[in-house]
Amino acid sequence: MDKGLRAFLAVARGGSITAAASTIHLAQSSVTKRIAALEAELGIPLFRRDRRGMSLTEAGERFFARAERIEREYHNGLEEIAVISSAGLSELKVGAGPVFHLNWVAGLFADLLRRFPDLKLDLKTEHRESMGRLLSSGSLDVYLGILTEDEIDSSIVTRHVTRIEHGIVLREDDPISRTDTINPADLTGYQWVSFTIDPVTEQRIEQYTLPKGSKKSLIDIRTTSLATGVQLVKSGRFVMSAPLQLARVVKKEGLVIRPVLHRIQPRDAGVHVRKSSLEYGAIKTVMSYFDHVQIQN
Repeated sequence: MDKGLRAFLAVARGGSITAAASTIHLAQSSVTKRIAALEAELGIPLFRRDRRGMSLTEAGERFFARAERIEREYHNGLEEIAVISSAGLSELKVGAGPVFHLNWVAGLFADLLRRFPDLKLDLKTEHRESMGRLLSSGSLDVYLGILTEDEIDSSIVTRHVTRIEHGIVLREDDPISRTDTINPADLTGYQWVSFTIDPVTEQRIEQYTLPKGSKKSLIDIRTTSLATGVQLVKSGRFVMSAPLQLARVVKKEGLVIRPVLHRIQPRDAGVHVRKSSLEYGAIKTVMSYFDHVQIQN
């Protein structure tokens, strides 16, 4: 891919020359020269520069969208050529939401290594950047979980696996846990932990649990660590939102998870891969694994 585009994308995502240089393993002076050359070629500034770093101008924002598309096409082309030449994958980069990595990733990885003993596996369970964007750009090969509509473009193929619904985790000895469903109105006085990195799910939780018209956030603590959330709930002062599909994991910790009264609308989750990688043996194995694994909806 063009060196100027690569430097531009790194600065746009990192917010500074320093961060970009670290990401693409270049000297800061080299990144600065590439950005200057690109701006000179286009005849317009792409970045605002201040003490806090660098941010995109209006022209930069428009160019960024095009540059990301070029990056995706470049990586897709590399993958298609690799398939034709039988080069294959030496490393499979997998991103996974909590339901997938706590329930099925261990079995999936065991299956992959039985078939491809030399394959290296890299798992990401959280990231500050959009998982959909990481998948499109080639930083991930597979994402297992929920992607929003604006994270999925025409380069991505999705196979539905399950529907994820959030419930409420409480201590097993809590009297409220004895009911089949939890009325959030009964939880006055508790503090809330949100176990999710998905803002849409969190909005739905608050929609179902906050008094109508309230603008105050219900969530006291946000975490992507189930272990942290579990320890907080065990203290007796907290309840936690988490997917109902984690009931088995929650039960092992001596806790229970119950649906919310009137239920929170489930969301589709599945396997997301790039079209250009569908012929890889490792990707076919991932797809096949979820065709046969026992999924509890």
